[in-house]
Amino acid sequence: MEVDMLFRVLAALLVAASAIVCLRTADLHAPAVANSLIATSSEEQQDDNIEIFRVPKPGRPKPVVKKIQAPLLAMQWWLMIRSRDCHPQEFDSKAAFAVDDRFRIGISVNQSGFLYAVLDGKTDDYGTLIFPDPRINRGNNQVRRDTPVILPNNCPMPAERDSDCPQDVAMAGDCWWQITKYYKGDITLIFSREKIDKFESLIDKANANPAGTKSLPKLPLAMLEEIKRETVQVNYLKTEQTRPQPGKMGTIVTNFTTRVTNTNRRDNEEVVETITLKLQKR
Repeated sequence: MEVDMLFRVLAALLVAASAIVCLRTADLHAPAVANSLIATSSEEQQDDNIEIFRVPKPGRPKPVVKKIQAPLLAMQWWLMIRSRDCHPQEFDSKAAFAVDDRFRIGISVNQSGFLYAVLDGKTDDYGTLIFPDPRINRGNNQVRRDTPVILPNNCPMPAERDSDCPQDVAMAGDCWWQITKYYKGDITLIFSREKIDKFESLIDKANANPAGTKSLPKLPLAMLEEIKRETVQVNYLKTEQTRPQPGKMGTIVTNFTTRVTNTNRRDNEEVVETITLKLQKR
């Protein structure tokens, strides 16, 4: 059964025969700093170490110790839109996208761990694991503290250079998702202290294909909901939004960011966030 997805592929790696919206992806090792527009004030925020109780979870490695001294687990994300000169520009997550807008999501965490991102296109009973990408570094999804992850991150090199892009824009880094008029769907981010076996099995299955996978792994949405039920309770997730603020010299020192913190020190194994993008009404 052909399915409608949220974004369309700008090249042929992720193809559905009659997909209305698809994903376009880029090289994980593309220069991230130039494309991230990191909100410095959020990343410079100092998190205090407190006593954290490690909790065994189904389908994950058992914690080696029962207690650690660490900050409460936190994840922040921000949106970027492709400007007319091909450079990334910060975007308010409360604002609405227009059809044909191109955008990225930046993600950063305050401790090392494992990141998963799932696209629910709202068209059938399956979602797409859009991060990690099994086609890159065998699906490695370990992320480091304060090191941004930019999605999409596996774009093929375009056949021709975009004439609107100045020479300082590398075509390999000109990687975006594109909004279509049929947009609908959510992106769920899950950051965990340990690997989640149900996600990892999808990655291993894709890697087991001798010819290599040509598309991203699919998973039943019922599985995603089951994984979410095994994570932190929603009432323990604290969400804070930062808007651009001027510094002492009058320059903007922060971007639009959303920071989600797991405030439960007795179950501080993961952070879960669902991003729903808005579309302008026509």
